[in-house]
Amino acid sequence: MKDATTKDATTVKRRSFLAAALGVPAAAVAASWLARRKAQPLPEAEPAATAPASSGYHETEHIRKYYRSADF
Repeated sequence: MKDATTKDATTVKRRSFLAAALGVPAAAVAASWLARRKAQPLPEAEPAATAPASSGYHETEHIRKYYRSADF
């Protein structure tokens, strides 16, 4: 008579085999579907707008507003 550990090991092996047996056809279907799909070209990216190079400190309106509110 088989002991419990041998029975459990057999059950695990059987479940692993059945899971793999079910997974292989699904993977084959997915691979064939992907192979038949045509690759879509990527849309061309527009060049990024470049900001003018600034050098140093520039006092803008929102900075002036802060200075007024802070009593500088």
